[in-house]
Amino acid sequence: MAFSRSAARRIDVAPDGDVAAVVAAHPGVDLVLVLLAGRDPVAQAMAEAAIAPLAIAAAPAARINAVVPAADARPDAVAAVVAYLAAAHAVTGQLVAVGT
Repeated sequence: MAFSRSAARRIDVAPDGDVAAVVAAHPGVDLVLVLLAGRDPVAQAMAEAAIAPLAIAAAPAARINAVVPAADARPDAVAAVVAYLAAAHAVTGQLVAVGT
């Protein structure tokens, strides 16, 4: 029997959003979190640092990855990275910055 896994779900996380709470609200679901701009530098660093431990805790039932778009990131570039992470079934715990 072949193992089949659906593509990950994209969730845009607002600047005041709690990354851990978002992951906890979707147990067993592969997620690509888009960390929207607007956090202060410490909150941004904490959100980014949470991705790998959350992925470890969710494995093997789910994959957790994140995209951090810069202010100049084109929506199509963000969508392309989200699509890659959603389809890359062996990738988890990764944080990808888009833009400069």
